Amino acid sequence: MKRRYGFFPGCVMPAKWPWAEKAILLTAKRLGLNFDYLRDTVCCARPGVWKVLDKNGWIALTSYNLALAREQEVALVDSCNGCWLSHFEVNELLRDNPALLAKVNEYLSTIGKFYDGSVEVKHWLQILNEDVGLKEIQELVKRPLRLRVVRHVGCHARKLGDDVLPRYFDEILEALGVEIIDTPYDRMCCGLLLFLADPQTSIKKRAGLKLKTANTLEVDAVVLTCSGCFDQFSRAITLLREEGDLPENPPILHLAELLALAFGFSPSDFGMIYNTTGNIAKLQAKLGK
Repeated sequence: MKRRYGFFPGCVMPAKWPWAEKAILLTAKRLGLNFDYLRDTVCCARPGVWKVLDKNGWIALTSYNLALAREQEVALVDSCNGCWLSHFEVNELLRDNPALLAKVNEYLSTIGKFYDGSVEVKHWLQILNEDVGLKEIQELVKRPLRLRVVRHVGCHARKLGDDVLPRYFDEILEALGVEIIDTPYDRMCCGLLLFLADPQTSIKKRAGLKLKTANTLEVDAVVLTCSGCFDQFSRAITLLREEGDLPENPPILHLAELLALAFGFSPSDFGMIYNTTGNIAKLQAKLGK
């Protein structure tokens, strides 16, 4: 039987990045994946906040999504780095600690749920590289993307080391014909959690700095996979535009949007035309050529 995947879009993507969500679903179908939403979920309980404030609450809440994935017999798939890290870390904790797993199941039993540590938690980048493979992705490319991009893999994506998710990200971009432009800030955090304490610094010294650098390099797009990073970059664009400090900038795109374009979908097929983070018309014109 073909492997089944349960996609967890998180809180930010459906509200602020719906064209990325649609692009993931379109490309998953084109890749022949048995891919659908994980149903009836709750918030991942972002580890950067809830793990610090209430570790037991973080574990209990996040384990509910894991229990749903077990019940629905799917691998749990995240695109957002924060969601992935929360599900991944809680899953590892429960697998390594039978007493903790038993305690969590006491909580879950009050709502008729159970978890046994059996679910596989995977990042969207792992699905593309490990389960699909670069060769199959390249075979589906109808239109190589002759684009110059700055990529931002995000700090949580380095949890498994630089040779896993960051490398996967680069390999997929290169498989689509994209030219990656390095910056001095490629390992920098977007500043999302710092925003809660110091909004100005988190934007101007983090995401804003990378945006200005991308502008200077005259790239076609800044590419992400993490919804939390997108939230921070879009916030930085708003602030810098209001201050007249960013007259124009390349759009912020999800990797799946580039996949969709390379596979032959048009921007209107998944809603990229509604992206207001940058000059989409300019990007479309270049793709048209």
